Amino acid sequence: MELLDEIMDTLLFWTSQQKKCLQETFKDLEAKPWSYELPVFLLNRCWLRLEKITVMELAERLPTDNSRESPELIFYDQLLKVGYDSIFAMQLCWKEFGMEDFHRALRNSWRWKDRGNNGWTFKKYVALIEQYRANIDNSLIAIPLIVLARQDLKDRHELTWLNPKDCS
Repeated sequence: MELLDEIMDTLLFWTSQQKKCLQETFKDLEAKPWSYELPVFLLNRCWLRLEKITVMELAERLPTDNSRESPELIFYDQLLKVGYDSIFAMQLCWKEFGMEDFHRALRNSWRWKDRGNNGWTFKKYVALIEQYRANIDNSLIAIPLIVLARQDLKDRHELTWLNPKDCS
């Protein structure tokens, strides 16, 4: 057990202040019902900074890319998936949604691709909330930790779950 603690300390580089914050957060989380005020940790791996925010603040702090979730692009992707030619699929989308709306959705998707958000999608955000809620409903104490991607790189934000043993 002591070896595991040393490995976790080495891997996560928790400072004594960070460990204290984690331990207090786990203690506060015991027997709490689900709410959007529950904690989420963000780890800036470049500076090894650990930040505690709430689930509610997460959407503001890490905006999700849901540009591929627009009805226009979902329809377009479905047409391509069943074998339609891309030009014909686009024309069907124009007919269904209008040329302007289809191209607005496409531009928005390209903008997100250019700007990048390190792979943090709406689906991942919803999956985090569903898993967190299930954990709380089943009395499992685990807090999401999002390891932030390095700036100006195409890395992805990585989600992991912390247990009380990870900071003991």
